[in-house]
Amino acid sequence: MPFVEEIVTLTVDGQVLIGWQDVSLDRSQESAEISFSLGATNPSWSDAAKRLRHGKEIEIRTSAVGGRARPGRGDLLCSGHIGGYGAKYAKTKQVTVDGKSKSADAVDCHPVKHKTGRFENKTLLEIAKELDEVRCGFKTDQQLTKIPKVQRQPHDTIFQTVEREARRLGLMLSGQPDGSINITRAGTKRHAGALILGQSPVEEMDVKIKCGDKYSHYVARGQRARGVGKDNLRQEETERDPSVKRNRPLLIIPEGDWSKKELKKRLRWERLRRASFGTTISVKVATWRDEAGQLWEPGRLMAIVNEEEDIDGDYALQTANLRQGQQEGTVAYLTFVDPKAAGGKEATDKSDGVFDPGGGIDDDGEGEE
Repeated sequence: MPFVEEIVTLTVDGQVLIGWQDVSLDRSQESAEISFSLGATNPSWSDAAKRLRHGKEIEIRTSAVGGRARPGRGDLLCSGHIGGYGAKYAKTKQVTVDGKSKSADAVDCHPVKHKTGRFENKTLLEIAKELDEVRCGFKTDQQLTKIPKVQRQPHDTIFQTVEREARRLGLMLSGQPDGSINITRAGTKRHAGALILGQSPVEEMDVKIKCGDKYSHYVARGQRARGVGKDNLRQEETERDPSVKRNRPLLIIPEGDWSKKELKKRLRWERLRRASFGTTISVKVATWRDEAGQLWEPGRLMAIVNEEEDIDGDYALQTANLRQGQQEGTVAYLTFVDPKAAGGKEATDKSDGVFDPGGGIDDDGEGEE
């Protein structure tokens, strides 16, 4: 992996601010927003930084040392708004700012212009775009089918309405550097290279297996708004996790008017998501980029090898926490899960079965051990 140190710039009102000594940026495939914080000591642009006190729209970019990108022209990390500004005076002056991507407005705000909150025979992307009054932008890399009807709840934010339907379809809302929200699943792309315990750039690898969030079987009970018969009245579906041997049932009440097939998918998604919460591989690496120079991007596949823990396969990047400071240098904290636990398909895997969450979201059978 050719580069280590990064040159991070923040642009506000066309002014490019450089010299940030402390940088923190967090991305997750299951978070619709990107958060950041930046700090600088005795910056030469103190007057220009006062523009940041007004919650301005900003753009954060980075370029690897040795690259050809000019300041303000590197890879986009986040397009968003300043949420907080601080200036501390002691022996030195320290300026700190924090904020989130543009998509944070979709997470926080309600769609007050839509008259009915009802949608019929539209895809989730079409629904999201109609609700997007804050204009953060929604997109997808998935094939979406039309949903017969969706009724927004009066108290729902834009995000809450879209996320509820995404959950039914086994999809996630992932914040993007340009400020948009991607309706997605894991495993559509991959990172170059491999992360191997004991080899550069891996500094630490932490394997965690927790069983407390998993249940032996997941039961959904509901009733459709219209229709008669067993598929509409007193609906009940079950999804089992054979890896849990004792009786641990979980009851789920559907968040809408769902068909029998949709109930089953919702239960399978619940089983897979809980598997991802409990079985993770966390890796600290001394770079923000893979072997091809691509910034770490949640949702991409990465080959991971840890012979001591019987890990050898492709895993989906769930979270990427980028850090740069005077003490740690340039590092990234990466968390990986099985691709199926993030909605993807089964990938190349020679790992022990304990890391397998069972059947994928589109499989017909029960979870497999």
